Amino acid sequence: MFGDFALVAAAMFAGAALYISVAEHPARMDLDDAPALAHWHVAYPRGAMMQATLALIGSVLGLLEWLVTGNALWLLGALVLFANWPYTFISIMPTNRALKATVVDQAGPASRALLEKWGRLHAVRTGLGLLSAGIFLWVLI
Repeated sequence: MFGDFALVAAAMFAGAALYISVAEHPARMDLDDAPALAHWHVAYPRGAMMQATLALIGSVLGLLEWLVTGNALWLLGALVLFANWPYTFISIMPTNRALKATVVDQAGPASRALLEKWGRLHAVRTGLGLLSAGIFLWVLI
């Protein structure tokens, strides 16, 4: 039973990350520098809270399903989904801090470059979410 819910959490994480990567962030990058940065300032905290929670819940549920069934694919899926946490803290957080520290009125080529970098870094989170959901789906089938 934990596995079904682990898949739901991983799929929700992957879906949200994919939406950000293919729709929200590209649309943001079509804006001028200041509005793009202003949008990121508003959107990022909301998305971060939702995705962090889904990654944690899905990871715990996958771990619990592994403990119940002994099937190592549950553990693998849980670890892949949980990898978003250290990846975010190690790879994305410096960019997040730089973007948060940039005042919207001072947006320009440097903030645009940071937003472009953030988009590339976030794409890895999307990949981890899709991989985890795929592993969970595979083991359920």
